[in-house]
Amino acid sequence: MSEGVAADPVVVVGGGAVGLAIAEALTSRGADTIVVERGRCGGGASAGNAGWITPSLAIPVPGPGVIGESLRWLINPSGPLWIRPSLSPAMLEWIARFVRGCSRTSYHRGLVALQGAGTLAGPAFDRLAERGVEFELHDEPLLYPAFAQAEFDHLLRVADELARVGGHAPRRLSAAETVAGEPALGDGVVGGLIADGDSRVRPESLTAGLQRALEARGVQVRQGEPVTALTPDRGRWLVQTSDGSLAANTVVLASGVETVRLTAPLGRRFPIVAAKGYSRTYRPDPSGPRRAVYLEGPKVAISAYDGGVRVSGTLELGAQGLALSSRRLAAITAGAQRAMPGWRMPSDPQDWAGMRSMSPDGLPLIGPVPGRPGLHVATAHATLGITLAPATGELLAGLLLDGKHDPLLEAFDPARFGRAKMRARG
Repeated sequence: MSEGVAADPVVVVGGGAVGLAIAEALTSRGADTIVVERGRCGGGASAGNAGWITPSLAIPVPGPGVIGESLRWLINPSGPLWIRPSLSPAMLEWIARFVRGCSRTSYHRGLVALQGAGTLAGPAFDRLAERGVEFELHDEPLLYPAFAQAEFDHLLRVADELARVGGHAPRRLSAAETVAGEPALGDGVVGGLIADGDSRVRPESLTAGLQRALEARGVQVRQGEPVTALTPDRGRWLVQTSDGSLAANTVVLASGVETVRLTAPLGRRFPIVAAKGYSRTYRPDPSGPRRAVYLEGPKVAISAYDGGVRVSGTLELGAQGLALSSRRLAAITAGAQRAMPGWRMPSDPQDWAGMRSMSPDGLPLIGPVPGRPGLHVATAHATLGITLAPATGELLAGLLLDGKHDPLLEAFDPARFGRAKMRARG
């Protein structure tokens, strides 16, 4: 066991899917752990997303061709990717790094890393269930229909690229096979792919199940308690909250964009921005979809759950708040309706917006904060928070409790943003 972990509880800051999964992995191995969440556990980005466990979509957001698409979408705030205009130095630096991340070399490096992490996803969820965590799971492959030959060709190129790096490549389907897989799809399907290694959970059930498991083990899960500061104190950390302070030798920040605020006074300003997403959850209707479908053109995810169907999409980079955009909600609805024109969508969906966190190279930050012993981060999972949550927990538990540096963590090392330093105050 690493030095210091046994003396005080490990404090995990953040009660979303990633933070709760980290706490679960630690406590499953006997580590005393406390979770501190500023709001309600599972109430952030985990509350309304698609819930996909998708190795086939473990692909960096920045990549070849993305800049051209982004420029077209900049003039269309209803587009699937939109960068909110900002002249702040931090955002301008982030955009510059994002552009560099779109190079073929950077994209390939990130793809290999995310596909490696994606390999761990399914087995990590299996172990989570074996440890008694209960959640709604649909072990059913993800379907990728194509409605134009150019779209189909693009999907096939992506599948070939995944195969070349040893990743989770979906297999090809004919038009008839694609429609047979999801009868709600309309006319015009020219073919499709199916990702046999993928599955999905209802994300609200996952975070609720993790919280129940932690509380059943006697873990303190402190909700409605924002962390205001982290203070080094003679080789330990004081986690200062709205209700007092906690002493810890080891702290893990799984707090999304809040990580920037908490680490900046310590000399580290990581390049992480908010990436706002939207969803609408409908009551089920016999005319609607029965499985998980990804629409490549509008970048819309459709997930059928027990008692509901969720349509989600968009990445609004640099978002400032959680206000709902009727334009964006209408855009994801329209994308789903075009693909499934016979779906009689109920008129009273539950609308949601949530903040993901994203780094400019599209890879999460998982590991120690350079120069700050005992402080770790696990953030910026972008659209892969559910996919990688249990695997992130197991990787960090191995690092903290055994000192095991899994080679996969090298690509996600926060130290790769070494130039994102600032002079510490105090």
